[in-house]
Amino acid sequence: MEIVPIYDVGGSLPVSLEAFRNRPCALPFGHPAYVPPSPQEVDCLVKLTGWSQSVAAALVGVSFNPKKGSSTIRKWRARPDSDDARAIPYSAWRLMLLYARVVSIDDGLAVIDRQSAGV
Repeated sequence: MEIVPIYDVGGSLPVSLEAFRNRPCALPFGHPAYVPPSPQEVDCLVKLTGWSQSVAAALVGVSFNPKKGSSTIRKWRARPDSDDARAIPYSAWRLMLLYARVVSIDDGLAVIDRQSAGV
């Protein structure tokens, strides 16, 4: 796997996969502090993992061309003011976090258990 350097020039994006664990976008959907990921966070996660667009697309089950990548992944990574920009569905985002080992299945189940217990 190719190692791609990530340069944090704004101080707002995580510089490691471990740092993603502390972000609101890595919380389970049922958590009150969950916030959907920004396109920059999607882009950062893909870069930190070293995945190509094709690999990321295959992992989350969207179409891709091995030579051209994935238009869906490009749209999820596009600047919000772009005509092509699309929000990533929660299920696809969660799968990416799981495959990157940023979160675990147990993280989501714990939120459900707390909600069921009325906590």
